[in-house]
Amino acid sequence: MTYQEAKEKAFTVKWEIGTCSQGEECWCRTISPEEPILFKSGDSEEEYYIIGSGELNKETAEYLVKLHNQNIK
Repeated sequence: MTYQEAKEKAFTVKWEIGTCSQGEECWCRTISPEEPILFKSGDSEEEYYIIGSGELNKETAEYLVKLHNQNIK
């Protein structure tokens, strides 16, 4: 699928919170679909992230995921 298709699909599925490479002790959190969504990037496939590492603090990530997942139900 294309990047645009991956982005659109991400709004229709539940999200989960992840950590960056530094782990739980780091201040930031990632947000991604519960099931990976892959999109074509040149000759390879990449995983779509809603929010990447270093972009969002833990409390805000938890709040956004909770709101989104309640809306999906």
